[in-house]
Amino acid sequence: MKRNLVTVITLMFTSIAMFAQDEKRSAIDVVNQLFAGMKAKSAEQIKAVFAADGQLIAIDKPRDGTGFSKTRLFTGEAFAKMISEAKGADFIEVMPSPEARISGDLAIVTGRYTFFVGDKFSHCGTNTFNLVKTETGWRIANGASTLEFQCERDLKAVSIPTIAADPKDVSTIEGIVKAFYETISGPKGTPRQWGRDRTLYMPDVRFVGMTEKSGKIRVGIMSHNQYVNATNDNFVANGFTEREINRVVRRFGNIAHVFSTYEFSNDDRSETGRGVNSVELFWDGTRWWISAASWDDERPNNPIPKEFLPKGKTK
Repeated sequence: MKRNLVTVITLMFTSIAMFAQDEKRSAIDVVNQLFAGMKAKSAEQIKAVFAADGQLIAIDKPRDGTGFSKTRLFTGEAFAKMISEAKGADFIEVMPSPEARISGDLAIVTGRYTFFVGDKFSHCGTNTFNLVKTETGWRIANGASTLEFQCERDLKAVSIPTIAADPKDVSTIEGIVKAFYETISGPKGTPRQWGRDRTLYMPDVRFVGMTEKSGKIRVGIMSHNQYVNATNDNFVANGFTEREINRVVRRFGNIAHVFSTYEFSNDDRSETGRGVNSVELFWDGTRWWISAASWDDERPNNPIPKEFLPKGKTK
């Protein structure tokens, strides 16, 4: 009886999680529809994404980044009129890594953005949109946007394409671990396969990178987007190849854990080393997902245990 109850609860939470992800995508789509309407300078497209009495507030930071911000408040209709009547080049606003949270009929979509007028960079900032569920879908009830001008990190942010998972990558543990290494590896000048990489992970995956400096342990906890933005420039500029040299798999039912021992180097081999990836996975009935990944590099005081090395190899 208890086992049947656990099965029912598991299926219930799986269905809830899948529904929540669909709702998150739908809410983010509405914000992207706003950006499309702004680019088209279409008042009707812009007004269509707002709830009745929807509002936007612009928070203008001083250009030098110091002092207090000033605010401007618009109704959805007034904002649509202002954008549609603007002359000149297209308005191009992009949030490379939007995040969404759902609570009943309320959705919050937020993220950093960049804003171009044609091909000329204008500003950056943070968007936060509150959306309400209506009979016709999600609509923007209100939103707030900072307008900032110190934007170096935003201009370097990597836009990750949304693609479908390749069945060869996610149908087996062997396939997903193989893709885990292939997506980040390559010679200098070669773009990394970040779209393919993202398909390997559940949406809220977290990475934990362990390091040690001056005898102190340091922990870096990252989302997928944060990892991509932190590593992409170095990988492309210097090359980076990480390959698996040993794997220890423990599986029970639809959950699995992989200790994957790796070695890495950049193109000129000025940086080389080994370490161990700890990868948590689950099978949802159709494919494998990585739910979390942690890693630690080998150091003189942190040698890789022989059980994680290829058979017969001790160093």
